[in-house]
Amino acid sequence: MNAPSEQASQAAAQALLERSIGPDAEFRPQQWAAIDALVNHRDRLLLVQRTGWGKSTVYFIATKLLRERGEGPTLIVSPLLALMRNQVQDASAQLDLDAYTIHSNNTDEWDEAKRRVVDGDCDVLLVSPERLANREFQAAVLAEMREAFGLLVVDEAHCISDWGHDFRPDYRRIKRILRELPEHIPVAATTATANDRVVDDVTRQVPDLQVIRGDLVRESLRIQTVELDSRADRLAWLAENLHGLPSSGIVYCLTTDEVEVVSSWLNRQGFDVEPYHGGIDGDRRSELEDALLANEVDALVATNALGMGFNKPDLGWVVHYQRPPNLIRYYQEIGRAGRGLDEAFAVLLSGEEDDDIAEYFIESAFPTPAEFELVLETIEEAEAPLYRYEVLQRANVSWKVASKCLDILRVENAVLRVDDGFERTTKRWSYDHERIASITAQRYRELEQIQAFVATDDCLTRFVDDVLDGSLDEPCGQCANCAGDFVPRTPQDEALVEAAVDHYEAESWSELSPRYYMPRRGAGKTKIDGDRKPEDGRAVCSYGDPGLGELVREQYEADGDYGDDVVTAAVSHVADVWAPDPEPTWVTAVPSRSGEGRVEDLAARLAARLDVPYVPVLRKVAATAPPAEPKNSYQKRWDVEGVFEVGGELPPGPVLLVDELVDTRWTLTEAGMTLRDADSGPVYPFALAKRTRW
Repeated sequence: MNAPSEQASQAAAQALLERSIGPDAEFRPQQWAAIDALVNHRDRLLLVQRTGWGKSTVYFIATKLLRERGEGPTLIVSPLLALMRNQVQDASAQLDLDAYTIHSNNTDEWDEAKRRVVDGDCDVLLVSPERLANREFQAAVLAEMREAFGLLVVDEAHCISDWGHDFRPDYRRIKRILRELPEHIPVAATTATANDRVVDDVTRQVPDLQVIRGDLVRESLRIQTVELDSRADRLAWLAENLHGLPSSGIVYCLTTDEVEVVSSWLNRQGFDVEPYHGGIDGDRRSELEDALLANEVDALVATNALGMGFNKPDLGWVVHYQRPPNLIRYYQEIGRAGRGLDEAFAVLLSGEEDDDIAEYFIESAFPTPAEFELVLETIEEAEAPLYRYEVLQRANVSWKVASKCLDILRVENAVLRVDDGFERTTKRWSYDHERIASITAQRYRELEQIQAFVATDDCLTRFVDDVLDGSLDEPCGQCANCAGDFVPRTPQDEALVEAAVDHYEAESWSELSPRYYMPRRGAGKTKIDGDRKPEDGRAVCSYGDPGLGELVREQYEADGDYGDDVVTAAVSHVADVWAPDPEPTWVTAVPSRSGEGRVEDLAARLAARLDVPYVPVLRKVAATAPPAEPKNSYQKRWDVEGVFEVGGELPPGPVLLVDELVDTRWTLTEAGMTLRDADSGPVYPFALAKRTRW
C-alpha cells in the first residue's frame, strides 16, 4: 500500500514510549517496525510475540499517532473482561487515551460509551467478539459513527484458527469483517500462542496479513513438573512449598469447584489467598486483580478466567494444581510470571485424573450431528422464535449443548438471533464431519504432547519452544531437568496429607436448597406452594473427590450395598455436621432405580444408627429413564413427574428422605412433594453425593 504523505517519525513514537513506560524506555526488537507499518503504511499485521513483549504498547502508540493526525478511534476486539479492564487502565494512564468498553457487566456505562464513539470523542473502544454480532451494537454504534475506525486490533488472534487452543465461534465473524474491511484501515492481529500451523491457518483465512514473529519462550522462567495422582497430596504439597516461592503468584485450577477447595485450604494453612473464577461478580474480580497487582495477597487461586492480558511484571510464580489439556494453554498461563523479573518459577502438578477432565472437554467440545439437527428442527418447527430455555423445554439436550449449537449455528447463519429469541434462516446447513473429526484428533495429539512433557527427562523449556515452533537450539540450563529440582516432588508430612483428605470431606458437602418453581410443559412456570416444598437438604460429598467422594464412587460403580465406612460418614454428617432442627423422627428412601434395593438398604442402616424407625412408604408407579438420558433440568423434571405414590400410613414428625446421588434435585423434589401431599411432616432431602460436571 502507498504510505500517506505525513509520516510519523520514530522519534515521535519514542517520545510516546518514554511517556508511557519511563525515560529510559527503549523499543524492543520489532516494536517500532510494527508501529511504522501500521501508522505509515496502513499494513495488516499478525504479531506473534511472547506475553509481556509489548503488543499493547504497539497498538496504543499507533492509536495515539493516528488520532493526532485526525484518524478515527481504534476498535479492539478482546475475548476476556480482565484483559479489557487492564487495557482501559493502561491506555488512560500511559498515553491519556480516552478508552471505553461495552460488555455485559457494564450496562450502566453503555450510553456514555456509545455517545462518545458516535461523536468521535473516544480514542479506543474495546468489545468482545460476541458484541460484534449484536444488532443493537451494529445499529447504535457502527452505523452511527461519523467516521470509520482508524485501526482494528484483534487480540488473541489464534482464536480465529480451528487449531488455536481455545477456538471461539464468534471469531469467525471477525474473519469476515477483516475480509470486508476497507483497504486503508490498518489491522493488528496479536497472539502469544501460535505455532506454525496456527499462523498458517490464520493467514490463509485472513489474506494479506504480514507476520512479525519473535521468540516466544521467556528466559526468566524456571520450569518443573511434579507428578502427584492424589489431589490430597497436591494440597499438602502446596501447603509445604508455596512459602518458598518469591513474591506473589497464581495457582491455576481446571474447575470452579477446585478453586474454592484449594483457596479455602490455603487460607487454613496461613496463606492469604482469594478464589477467582468466572462465577464471581465482575467488580469483585477487578478488586481481586488489583489486590494481586499491589501484592496485598499471597496469590489468587484461579481458573483460566484470569489469563489473557493480565499484566503484573513482578509476578514471581505460577503453580498449576491440575494439568491443562495442552501445552499452548500451559505456556500462556505460565507467561503471566516473570515479565519484569530475572527469575520466576512455573511448577506443574499433574496426575492421571487430569486426563479424565481433558478427555471430557475434548469429547464435549462439539455437539453431535443428532444434537445439532434436534436444535435446528426444534427452532424450525416452532411458530415463533424461541429463547434458549424454550429450546431446552422442547429438545432433550443439555444447556451446554444447546448453547454451543446456537452459537455455532448463529455464526454460520443457520439461525438468527432476533429480539424474541432464535429463528431459522433459509440457509442450508450440514454438519462438517471432516473438520470436527480433524479438530478432535488434533486435541488428542495435544493431550499426548503435554503428557509427554510431564514425563520427559529432556529440557522442559526447549520442549515448550519446539511445540511453539520456536528457535531455541540448546537446553535452557535452568529448568528442573537441566539444573535440578528447585522444589520437592512429594509432600513430606503425611499428617498434612491426611488433613488434606479431611479438608476435601469437610468442604465437599453441598446444601440442597428447595426448588421454588416448576416448569409447565406448555410454557412458563408455577410456584411450588410452601406446604409442598421439602426443607433445605444435604449431599455429604462430591462424587469422586478424595476421601469419601472416592469411596462413594467406587462402591456405587461396584453395584453392591454401601460399606460401613460410607454409612458411618453419612450418619456423622446428619448427626454432627448438619443436625437439622427439628430433627427427623423417621427415615424413608427414594426407591432404587435399579430395583436392587441399595438405596433402601442405605436408608434402613442410617435409620438404625440414628435410632429412628425406617418406614419404606414410597413406591414407583411409573418407569423413569436411565439417569443419563434426560439431558436438562426441564426433561429431568418431566421424567419424574407423577412417578411416586405413598403406600401405607405415614409416621408423624419430620422425615429424612434418602437417595444415593443427586444432580438437578428433581427426584428428591418430586418424592418430597409426594410425601407432603400425603400430609407428612417436614421433609429433609439427603444424598450421599452430588454429581459434578466439569
